[in-house]
Amino acid sequence: MDQPKVYADVSFLINFTMDFMILWATARLSATPIKYGRFMAVAVLGGIYGVVYLVVEMSFWYTLPIKIIFSFLMIILALSPRGWQEFKKNLINFYAVSFCMAGATIAVSCLRGNTNQGLNFYYWCLLGGIICALFLGNYAGKYLSQKIIPALLKYRVELHFGKKMCIGEGFLDTGNSLRDPVSQRPVVVAEYDLVKECFPDDCKAALENYDSQNEVLEALSISSWANRLRLIPYNSIGQKNGLMVGFRCDEMVVDPGKINLLYKNLVVGIYHDQLGPADSYQLLIPSEILQKI
Repeated sequence: MDQPKVYADVSFLINFTMDFMILWATARLSATPIKYGRFMAVAVLGGIYGVVYLVVEMSFWYTLPIKIIFSFLMIILALSPRGWQEFKKNLINFYAVSFCMAGATIAVSCLRGNTNQGLNFYYWCLLGGIICALFLGNYAGKYLSQKIIPALLKYRVELHFGKKMCIGEGFLDTGNSLRDPVSQRPVVVAEYDLVKECFPDDCKAALENYDSQNEVLEALSISSWANRLRLIPYNSIGQKNGLMVGFRCDEMVVDPGKINLLYKNLVVGIYHDQLGPADSYQLLIPSEILQKI
């Protein structure tokens, strides 16, 4: 009769610790404030849920749908997501951490070989899960934000102006809400250094030789590309009711050779500085552009 009681104690400790670490790593990945008291209270609920079946026959409450509902409840109680989007982000990170920690414990069990090694075996599995959670919470978020996500959101882009073509790396920018006031279509932002070789000499002279925006606009209005010229209103930090110079391109091709997304007569806004760190991308693509995929 003593063996089930000992196993229940160990099971509670393992479930409590693993649930706490899962919630901690999820909060780190989701950039959610960490509330240790709340996490511990929810982890206690998780620990109890993990051992009740040893005492009472409650098979229905351990079916897959109920376990999923219980995980939803843990996320709501511990992380207090504000709205569906935040809940969805927490949920994805919660299950990603859970699967990684489960994989870590399985790896430890394989490395240990014999699974019939008493309490030490369970403690080794617990240690593997804790190390995995600490790694995910401290390093995975930075790696995702700096390496994985930027790589997934970058696309090769071709801009066609007449017979000339410019090629660069575009970054999908969900915050780009610029629109051409004439057509009300989304605007792509490009570094001037990328597109200037496609511009005629009089346009380059206007953009490079005048400091005053009024002088630039006056020179562009009588240039050979006056029919392509657009003025795009924008607001930014420290700049309200600004105007960005843009030009209508004939074609833009996103990811040629792969998705081959073609847009005609889009306006390209000109940015005179560097858009991406270390020249990692030269264009900002509004998310609406990729809704054709």
